[in-house]
Amino acid sequence: SAVLYSWSTGETTQSITVFQTGSYSVTITDVNDCTGESAPVQVTVNNNPTPTITADGDLEFCDGDSVVLTSSLATSYDWSTGAITRSITVFAAGEYYVTATLGTGCSGTSDTTDVVVFNNPTPSLTATGPLEFCAGGSVTLMVSASNSYLWSTGATAQSITVSTGGSYWATATNINGCSGVSDTAVVIVNPNPTPTITPDGPLEFCDGDSVTLTSSAADAYLWSNGDTTQATVVYSSGT
Repeated sequence: SAVLYSWSTGETTQSITVFQTGSYSVTITDVNDCTGESAPVQVTVNNNPTPTITADGDLEFCDGDSVVLTSSLATSYDWSTGAITRSITVFAAGEYYVTATLGTGCSGTSDTTDVVVFNNPTPSLTATGPLEFCAGGSVTLMVSASNSYLWSTGATAQSITVSTGGSYWATATNINGCSGVSDTAVVIVNPNPTPTITPDGPLEFCDGDSVTLTSSAADAYLWSNGDTTQATVVYSSGT
C-alpha cells in the first residue's frame, strides 16, 4: 500500500499551501500501516498596513505656500516623490501617496491625496495721463481687474485719483484669495511759479512817459496786455 497523509486541515496531499494563521500538523501512515504524527508548525500571517495621509493645512493654496503631508505611523516610508521620511512638505500641485512598511516587512499603499496650487495674480498699473504734472493737476491710476484691491494709500477701489507726489502701488487679490503686487507708479507734482514784477521807474508818471515792467525769470510769459516777452513797456494807466 502507499504512504498516506492526513493534515490537520483535512487535506491528504504530501504538501499543503497555507494562507492563514494557525497551527498545522500531519499524520503519516507508511506502507506497513504504521502511523506517526508530526510536531505542530505554527504559521503567523501578518496584516498589511493601510496607511493614511493627514495634512497640516488646506490642500488648496496659493503659489509660494505649502502643506505638510504626514503618513500614519509605520517603520519605513516610501512617498511618490521619492522621499523616505514620515512627513513631506509639498509646494507643487499633484497627486501624492505613500507606501508604508511595518517591522514585519508587510507594506501597504495609501489612497492618493490631491494638492491644488493656485497662481498668484500679476496686476498691472495704467495711468490716464502723465505721471508728472503741475500743482493743481491730478492723474488717475488703475490696476488690472481682480477680485479685491488694496492700494498703498489704503484705498480699496480699482482706481485712485492722485494729486500729490509719491510712489503708488496696489495689491490685487483674486477669487482664490491669492495676491500679487503691481509695479510702482512714481508721481511727480511740480510747484507752480509765483512770478514777481519789477518796474524800471516810477509807477506814476506824466502822459507821454512810460515804465518798463519786467517779470521774474521763467520759460514763458503771458502779460495781461497780451505781451509774451519777459518785459512789457507801459504807457497808459491800468493794472
